[in-house]
Amino acid sequence: IPYYLVVEPHEATNYEDSYGKDKVLVLPLSNMGTVVYARNWIKEHATKTGYKRHWQIDDDMHGLQHWGKAKRKRCSAQEAMCNMENFIDRYSNIAIAGVKSSAFGYNIKSPFKLNQQVYGFVLVLNETPYFWRGIHGEDTDFSLQVLSGGWCTVLFQAYQFDTAITGTNSGGNQDIYGDDGRLKRIRELQRRWGNKIVKIGRRWGRPQQNLG
Repeated sequence: IPYYLVVEPHEATNYEDSYGKDKVLVLPLSNMGTVVYARNWIKEHATKTGYKRHWQIDDDMHGLQHWGKAKRKRCSAQEAMCNMENFIDRYSNIAIAGVKSSAFGYNIKSPFKLNQQVYGFVLVLNETPYFWRGIHGEDTDFSLQVLSGGWCTVLFQAYQFDTAITGTNSGGNQDIYGDDGRLKRIRELQRRWGNKIVKIGRRWGRPQQNLG
């Protein structure tokens, strides 16, 4: 599958040495504080390059699994991504589609769900006017922007991604969501969308956002 690794300038040489210069896209700036800067740059780059859609895949993904007949098994990324793209191409009102995390992937009753939050492994329609924003909860906010604009989202459940357990890797969003970061995430979303849409709950002893 053709792909690019999007990296900060100070890390470019290491990635180019490991993967080849043709596989690496270098962001204009380093240390911008959140992943929002990179996500928006990627969308702009894909749009200017002429693509109708693009995938954004977080760098802690381990692979994809297929759910069928109450069992999961590893599948090729090419097979899974092509099947999802072919499904999305049938419709004109799907702005973003995503893949369910295998951590929440048991007891699946349908191959996909409509109008859910998507994150981590996302297919984006480039023509939409929406961009990621803020520091906390950018994926939730992006999904809400899409839905409030009258577009649809699709969360695939028949395909699921494997990733590291939250909080076990250094870097990324670990600094943002450590300590009271989860509560800050909810508060930031509430400031944008109000308490009726974003509510505070608790799960496993931690603050959890519940969308109304």
